[in-house]
Amino acid sequence: MHFRSTRSTVKAISLGWLFALVLAGTASGQAKKPAERATAAANLPKVTKIDQAKYAELIKPQAKPLLINFWATWCVPCREEFPDLVAIDKEYKGKIDFITISLDFEEELNTGVPQFLKDMKAEMPTYLLVTPDESAAIAMISKDWGGGLPLTVLFAPNGERIFFHQGVVKPAELKAAIDKTLAGPQTAQAQPRQDIYLTIDFVKIVEGRRQEAVYFYENNWKVYRDEALRRGVIHSYELVEASSEKNADFDLMLVTRYKGKDQQDASEKNFEPILKELRPNGPKLLNAFKPEEFRKNAFLYSGRALIAPTN
Repeated sequence: MHFRSTRSTVKAISLGWLFALVLAGTASGQAKKPAERATAAANLPKVTKIDQAKYAELIKPQAKPLLINFWATWCVPCREEFPDLVAIDKEYKGKIDFITISLDFEEELNTGVPQFLKDMKAEMPTYLLVTPDESAAIAMISKDWGGGLPLTVLFAPNGERIFFHQGVVKPAELKAAIDKTLAGPQTAQAQPRQDIYLTIDFVKIVEGRRQEAVYFYENNWKVYRDEALRRGVIHSYELVEASSEKNADFDLMLVTRYKGKDQQDASEKNFEPILKELRPNGPKLLNAFKPEEFRKNAFLYSGRALIAPTN
């Protein structure tokens, strides 16, 4: 539901509905006295009206992850998801900062919005945004937000946007994002350093038959490694074309990385069934030239990477 295009229509309906209730209440002689209305308002949760400047401050996380839900009482999906948000607030109270920002009409500040919060038994701080430029408020959250409601956003303490969902949120997905944000730094510290071992084949193309050589490696060597990745028996791989002098000792570098020395030592055992399954009749060739006629292994390097990717 889009708050910019819907607010005026809903407001007209709401005012008509309210006018009818007032007439009915007056006719029946059951209108509440001022003292009764004041007492009822005093028992409602506090909703704070904010302008755009205060809004800009609120959406910046402090020392904890910041969860923000944008909603309105006239938004049916917002009302549907609110009990789940109340439950999440109770579960993560003290671990995250959780606020809701209502995009209701200003006249609902002390009536409809706090009454809804009371009915929901909601305890998270709630603000009602009053601004002449709603497009600017939208842009402060994300260029991906068109103004639709409800919207739920989670920011890490450093301001990074971790979770962004327009529409009714799935509690399991939101909780997973919160848990990941809370555990992020500890998980990174707890992970032991993983040594990456690699093997590099330096290959010389024979008789200028580059087309045959590249075809051979793309349709065999690469295929084997894609399957090895799927089985988790290598870390990564790449085929590098060497840019060097005309009479260099090699033209291609075939890099295979392993997650540790044990995985590298077991590479022959791990690749043997892959080759038999994928190429039981031998490698695919471009034409009648055999591998020894278009490529030659110049030399082989094996070692441990001193600086390597962490993933």
